[in-house]
Amino acid sequence: MIFKSITLNNFRQYRGENIINFSIDSNRNVTVVLGVNTSGKTTLVQSFLWCLYGISSFKTKEILNSELANSLAPNTEVKAAVKIVLVHDGKEYTIERSQTFTKGSFDSLRSFPPKLTINYKDEIGNTQWVPDSEKSKTEVINSILSKDLSDYFFFDGERIEEISDKKNVVDAVRGLMGIDILGAAIDHLDPKTSRANSVIGKLRKELDVGSDNRGAELKRRQETLTNKLQGYELRLTTVKSEIKTFEAERAKYKKLLLDTKEVAGKQKERQQIESNIKNLESNINTFRARLLDDFNREYFAFLATPLIKRGLGVLASAKDDPQGIPKMHSDSIDYILKRKRCICGCDLSKNQGAVDNILYEQKLLPPQHIGTDINTLKTQALQYCRQAEGTAEHIIQDYKEIVRLTRNLDDARDELKIVSEEIKKLGEVNTRKIEEDYQANERLLNDKIRLSGSIERDISDTKRQIDDCVRELNGLAVKNDKNDLIKLEIKYAEEVYNWFKETYDQLEQEVREQLTDSINRIFKQMYHGSRKIEVDANYRIRLKTDIGEKQITTDESKGLEAVKNFSFISGLVDLARSKARQNENDDVSISTEPYPIVMDAPFSNVDEIHIGNISTILPNTAEQVILIVMKKDWEYARGKMLDKVGASYIIEKVNNSETFSKIRRNEDV
Repeated sequence: MIFKSITLNNFRQYRGENIINFSIDSNRNVTVVLGVNTSGKTTLVQSFLWCLYGISSFKTKEILNSELANSLAPNTEVKAAVKIVLVHDGKEYTIERSQTFTKGSFDSLRSFPPKLTINYKDEIGNTQWVPDSEKSKTEVINSILSKDLSDYFFFDGERIEEISDKKNVVDAVRGLMGIDILGAAIDHLDPKTSRANSVIGKLRKELDVGSDNRGAELKRRQETLTNKLQGYELRLTTVKSEIKTFEAERAKYKKLLLDTKEVAGKQKERQQIESNIKNLESNINTFRARLLDDFNREYFAFLATPLIKRGLGVLASAKDDPQGIPKMHSDSIDYILKRKRCICGCDLSKNQGAVDNILYEQKLLPPQHIGTDINTLKTQALQYCRQAEGTAEHIIQDYKEIVRLTRNLDDARDELKIVSEEIKKLGEVNTRKIEEDYQANERLLNDKIRLSGSIERDISDTKRQIDDCVRELNGLAVKNDKNDLIKLEIKYAEEVYNWFKETYDQLEQEVREQLTDSINRIFKQMYHGSRKIEVDANYRIRLKTDIGEKQITTDESKGLEAVKNFSFISGLVDLARSKARQNENDDVSISTEPYPIVMDAPFSNVDEIHIGNISTILPNTAEQVILIVMKKDWEYARGKMLDKVGASYIIEKVNNSETFSKIRRNEDV
């Protein structure tokens, strides 16, 4: 399978039509798509999965571009679609999945079920359409690339550490290598299977053991055990399905916990701001209460003091100075003038000048001159102002503090509004509830795994009992001539089964060994050290280190784990590519198609050295490589991979929008 192009039309961030024509040059087999965060890199990978399988892992269900959805006029409709053109087994397929949306008269958006169409060009170039039934179209897509295999060819580099622990890895590898058909044939022949269409099982039922009571008893026992085995196997299938459901829930909760870190941080920030607002409001109320208390107690002094100071300023600018004799009264002057003799003994009747001086002094006394009283008023006013200044200062300082705190309160409320809007966009979350649900799911999963083990032991024990019955029945049937032909057929079937089983086991062992060799060869090119990778019977991989004559499993850093799993993916693709190019005819042939690899953020968890190693290996491993990367990561890979790049594109945000991106050809890689 090789991708020729993908077209996104109004899909998520990609408003309007956006086309990428992938490089199909075997010498320049790399297509690079550059983009910044939130521009739509992951959406591009998800568009492959949505188009082919109708699946996605978006937080929001709607796939229609949100800006377009909001701008629709009432009673209009629009379509979101993804179209992929690919070549598989010599045929060019066009696969398109689309979904129609309509805007109601009350501004509500209605979506119709997605529609999938598939056509291909036959040997003479005519376009043939796949029948319009879900089963037919699903079979065609799975024949090109099984849904179970999709995780290994479309994946997120930030989640690459999970890739080799997937439960379907055994079936995926067997399917990729083409030995799953041989396995189905073995199941059809298997003498121990409980399937009704088992060839050997049917032949054994035809054996006639005559009227022998023991034979009848053994047949009844065999039938009872077979029914019991069917019940166990049916129950095991149900439990394994439940385990897959719980494992899917586990992955969902892990993703939720990872995705809610940002929201939880915003919620914590909001709590801090709310606490700050509460403290500010409390402090404002405290200062306000103190100000009112001081003002109510000394309001007259606070209000009068400025007026008194202004009056003192007026008095200070007056030109008349107080010149009167203190404690002197005008009546005393009148008495001295009447008796015509001063207190100094001067005869006033004979000295008019002395009389004039005494009259002048009389003018200076109240009410003739107010200077003396003014002097007394000044003294009392200044003393009052000094006493009132302390209270006034407290009131003014409290008022300034209230103003400052009120300004801080307004700023905090603005911050709260901004954070609340951010949380509204991200969505409220209850991290504690998610963690509790995750733990509950873990308990149920572990219970189902234990139950699965118990049922498998029951199945093994029941099969052993059936074998015992079969052996004894075979002994009884030997005496019956009419069973000779059936026994011969059973013998042929058993020989065919053993031949298939031996061949299958040999092929699977070869596949595992070849995969192990391929993985380790690639791992050594990526990682320089003494460690190597071991692939167990379930195709799970572990890092091993030689310690003396022993091999031990070693701990892994996140970066080393990414390199290990990168080697697994590359080894798997490399093995499929090698099988596709194999021309030898074995007794049981294995054939497969070459496959591309589509990667989002492939270099997220590895250092610069490993980025260079991976960039060298990938183009030589996969038939076609499609990399969706950030520009900063591409700079590290560019030097190693540039000569393999046949096409390059850039994802650009339109007006720095989070919901409107465009894809354009990049001439400057």
